[in-house]
Amino acid sequence: GVEWADYVGEIERMKSITKADLVKFANRFYGENYVVAYKHIGEDPNRHKVEKPKITPIVVNRDVESEFVTEFKKMESSAMTPKFLDFEKDISKAKLSSGIPFNYVHNKYNNTFTLTYIYDIGTFHDKEMALAFQYLPLLGTDKYTAEELQKEMYALGLSFNVSAGDKRSSVSLSGLEESLEEGMKLLEHIISSVEPDQQKYDEFVNDILKKRMDNKRNKRTILFRGLVSRAKFGENSPFTYNFSEIELKSMDVNKLASKVHSMTGYDHRVFYYGSKEMDEAKKIVEKHHRTEEQLAQVGDPVEFPERDINEGEIYFADYDMVQAEIILVAKDEKFNKELLPYSLVFNEYFGSGLSSIVFQEIREQKALAYSAYSVFRAPEEKDDSHYIYAYVGTQADKLGDAIKEIKRLLNDMPEVEEQFQGSKESAIKKLETDWITKASIYWSFESAKRRGLDYDVRKDNYDVVKGMEMEDLRNFFNDHIKGKDYALCVIGSKDNVDFDVLGEYGTVKELSLEEIFNY
Repeated sequence: GVEWADYVGEIERMKSITKADLVKFANRFYGENYVVAYKHIGEDPNRHKVEKPKITPIVVNRDVESEFVTEFKKMESSAMTPKFLDFEKDISKAKLSSGIPFNYVHNKYNNTFTLTYIYDIGTFHDKEMALAFQYLPLLGTDKYTAEELQKEMYALGLSFNVSAGDKRSSVSLSGLEESLEEGMKLLEHIISSVEPDQQKYDEFVNDILKKRMDNKRNKRTILFRGLVSRAKFGENSPFTYNFSEIELKSMDVNKLASKVHSMTGYDHRVFYYGSKEMDEAKKIVEKHHRTEEQLAQVGDPVEFPERDINEGEIYFADYDMVQAEIILVAKDEKFNKELLPYSLVFNEYFGSGLSSIVFQEIREQKALAYSAYSVFRAPEEKDDSHYIYAYVGTQADKLGDAIKEIKRLLNDMPEVEEQFQGSKESAIKKLETDWITKASIYWSFESAKRRGLDYDVRKDNYDVVKGMEMEDLRNFFNDHIKGKDYALCVIGSKDNVDFDVLGEYGTVKELSLEEIFNY
């Protein structure tokens, strides 16, 4: 109901709005006409409870279809031509005069840029360096306060971001192409001249501790990250590799500032995405990017070996909730690119979505779950393993039946040809429409490198999926899903969960929040 001229002219009309207009608007509409909602932790003892109705299992009639579906299938849809990357053509590579790799992707859409310094340093290499990266945006320099830096960036149409991961960290500058040089001067000034601020650090630590408290109240974090990490790695895992509260509060802020200053002395690489031609952008980066003559190499990261998962392992966390949730976890072989196309179709057919086998069998047919899915997940690193996950969210008194049913499905995959063909077609469509563009081209290259690949593996996936038959999926299931040793990760209320039933599947190990989080 909006006129086209009004729609496309919205920004121009916004330009004409004055401060006086906004004040008049606020005074007119923002008065006493509001409601305040307060969120409290805990249960209202007076809340009304509804009796659970009896649910009768249904027969899943996968072999029939409605008149609507029949007519819908007759509608033609044009197939898109898939577009796969060629890293050699899509990414230009050079070296700065300092010897640092310079990677370039042309922005043909607008006059904005993103400049990123990428360091192969993360929490697993140096926890203090990773903490310093996170602390950096809060600090000022010998020339600007933190607030003044934000204003300078804003005036230039720029934003400054940092990222600190387990094995990689980055600093990036984004915004208007015309502000690239001024922005680089500011960025380099920040890195070289940032000054510690104890008050800002104390506030920073308080935020970390607040997030940690929130994590302990978040059932998804407890189950999906905490218990699953325990099943995969044991007591010492990436999830528990944290500074203690005492370590955080006693950290020397001067040391953290020095860590930031030392960034110029570590080996790294530069990625530029923008509308400037490569040679021009490279000259500007060479002019302003400061590095030491001798760059230090990063040491080996702390290793967290994946443990062997044994059948009968059950990890339980007590949580005040009416339902119970469970994840089954099994380990498969190390990263193997040959498994990727099969996992795409398997996840569509068996594991996820309203038409998947798991959802239909457990929720729709037997009414054993609010939600259910299974996924065969590929690792991000070449030396890590593929894992199978199966999730069921159910009523606590149905937990035993839900476990029994999901384990049955993980050992006996129903074969429905029509459903397989639909899943195969869905996987093909996703590959055809998943066009990777803009800066994502380079980040796809980085992801491929971490898996030991030097090309866009989606082309292989596409060719294999197009020729896949039910027999191929069956062989994949028998080799990589069926007969695996599955650990059970369960969250629920101790008052509602029947431990005798749970104990039928193995030995239950109850973990406290302190054991799960290690803080």
